[in-house]
Amino acid sequence: MITLIGGEMPGFAEERQPAGGALLGYVAAQVPDGVNVLVAGPHEAALVDELAARATVTCLVRSEPAAIELDGRGVEVLCGTLAKLPEPGRWDVVVALDGLGRLCSAEGPQLDWAESLQAVKRALRPGGTLLLAVENELGLHRLVDPATATSAQTDDAWRPLGEFDDTRPGNPTRLAARLAAEGLAVDWLGAAWPEPGRPTLIATPNALRDGPVDALAALTARAAGTAYANRSVLSDPRRLAAAAVRAGLGPELAASWLVIAHLAPRPSAALSLPPVLLGDGRILEVSPDQDGAWTRRVPGDPTMEGPLPRGRLVEELFIAACLRHDLPAIRRLLTGWIAALPDVAADNVVISGDTFTTLDPSVLASVDVLRELARTLLTGGFAHPWPAATDLQALTAILHGAAGLTGDVPAIPDGDDPPQPDSRREHEEQLRALNRSLADAASRAQWYERELAKREEELRKARVQISTFSGNFGYRFAKLGYGVARKARNRLRKGNR
Repeated sequence: MITLIGGEMPGFAEERQPAGGALLGYVAAQVPDGVNVLVAGPHEAALVDELAARATVTCLVRSEPAAIELDGRGVEVLCGTLAKLPEPGRWDVVVALDGLGRLCSAEGPQLDWAESLQAVKRALRPGGTLLLAVENELGLHRLVDPATATSAQTDDAWRPLGEFDDTRPGNPTRLAARLAAEGLAVDWLGAAWPEPGRPTLIATPNALRDGPVDALAALTARAAGTAYANRSVLSDPRRLAAAAVRAGLGPELAASWLVIAHLAPRPSAALSLPPVLLGDGRILEVSPDQDGAWTRRVPGDPTMEGPLPRGRLVEELFIAACLRHDLPAIRRLLTGWIAALPDVAADNVVISGDTFTTLDPSVLASVDVLRELARTLLTGGFAHPWPAATDLQALTAILHGAAGLTGDVPAIPDGDDPPQPDSRREHEEQLRALNRSLADAASRAQWYERELAKREEELRKARVQISTFSGNFGYRFAKLGYGVARKARNRLRKGNR
């Protein structure tokens, strides 16, 4: 059933995709059974169906076509603007995993972020729970995506505040403070990567600060690389994500923040989530055990439980060794890695001491891991000890030799480029490297030209001298006299015999 509450927008369709994905679906699935739930804003149909199977669901949307589609799924629909939401204090849980930015319509009051939060809070019963996502205006997705507009030009941007909304919190600490000011106590807060509407990794600030930082940095880089594969970006999101987590800036540069908060009194069935969640299909929970060691497990599958490997990625250590031109370290890394895990790519192997471990066992094996590593060096514009190897096949052959492999290097199949971000920054670095090579070649060519010109000048002078002496009368007379004297000497020698 559809109820028009005012401010509904006939014929309007949201341009951006609704919030969803396996990870947000998993978060929403923690809502207790049998409660009244308000799903505020556009959410994926699978998420709504998951909630409707266990609870009484009401959806609030501003688009009439979206309301008609939801009505066909058998849920109650309120179509209109957030400012006219009826029946305050009606719902046990409010799910706003799409954020608060798509709840007001052009046909009603324009609420800023803080006013929208107050309106959502009024919908909760005492002891009610809020699941809220807040996009980070300085998140990874905005720093690397060239399509990020300084001022949105879409049809839903009739009030494009963005970072100019002073009420929007700019970091997790301020978000928790804003919620507390509205009487909402935070039960759980996580930083979500790599995109706000469809994250594939969520980690609490405490896990990013005190947990297995190297492994989390590698997992965040993998999530960012997968999300931006074959997409044009300003800079490689994998490097930025890993550097942010390792430098302690993971929560500040996350794409969004997910928070679970409640109104007093504390609900009897408070939602609880592990410190780290990751996956885009099968969900992995990562949490510390009683001994403080971090373990990962798949809910419902005890056979998948195991420790989260510690250590740095082989790819990162290899690039660092190349930048230092540390050939012994390069050989140790390559030989140890290829001997232990020859089919696992360098961005999926961590090393701790002398132990090489697969970071994510679910990733498929690679055909030629050394070729992928060589491609990373070339496309990333990284300096390495073999500047003469400017093509992929030559550099792959060098890495095969450094790894101690014998035999011919496999040819590069057509269309075998693995998906990876199309980074403009790395393209610029490649151009700079090519310009340096061209400048060096031009300098050497100029030196050779100067040397050739000098030699030609000396040869020309010698030829002139030879031509001068061989063509005048004095030279011919001297040559004739030298011949007569030589004949006389020969006759005297014969007479003495």
